[in-house]
Amino acid sequence: MSNIIAVVVFIFVILFLQIGILPHLNLLGVYPNLILVSILASSILWGWKKTLPWVIVGGLFLDFYSLNNILGISAISLLVASYLSYILSQNTFKKTTFFSLVSVFSITAFVYNVLLILFLKIFGIAFDFSFLGFVFGIVYNLIFALPIFYLLKKYANRPGKIQG
Repeated sequence: MSNIIAVVVFIFVILFLQIGILPHLNLLGVYPNLILVSILASSILWGWKKTLPWVIVGGLFLDFYSLNNILGISAISLLVASYLSYILSQNTFKKTTFFSLVSVFSITAFVYNVLLILFLKIFGIAFDFSFLGFVFGIVYNLIFALPIFYLLKKYANRPGKIQG
């Protein structure tokens, strides 16, 4: 029962920060995507299959939250990024070091953003692209990704851990 409460509290905190606070920390037209980094961290820690329901729910939430997206664009991009983070963490960067985490989060955030841009372009949705904002967005997400990863890892190693 305490696992369910911890998961619900974690979700509410992430959603509150994502909607209520982070848009006010807008730098260069970008603010961090805690849903993205939480799901990527979960995929690395617990595996892609256990994280799949959260990927779908998080992707649909991002689609509803973003007013200019077509339903499914963020969900598909998040699905690909989540799977890629799992594959990279299991095959390419097998040992969880600072460098491997930075690499996995950077690569997958890059892929997520490129997919979003491609989908927006394919569907003819207007958007403002800035290369500096694009790069800064990846770095900005990385700043939040590492603490979230270590927080989830610390909780996952306790008895009665979250299992995804």
